[in-house]
Amino acid sequence: MAAALTDLGPGLSDVVLRCCCYLEGLETAEKKLGWSARSGKIVLRIALMRLQRHYEETTGPGGGLIG
Repeated sequence: MAAALTDLGPGLSDVVLRCCCYLEGLETAEKKLGWSARSGKIVLRIALMRLQRHYEETTGPGGGLIG
């Protein structure tokens, strides 16, 4: 997980941590990060696409699933 967050970089990893790990709502994350309304949706979408790419490159498509 640390390698994935490092690959995302500071801006993208912040929103992923807040929304996916800490289960903050998108509006709350935007406020805490000082972003304008509705910008978090775009940034989170980019971050999740980059996260998918990271895991596909490191474990292969669909790889690393539990079970």
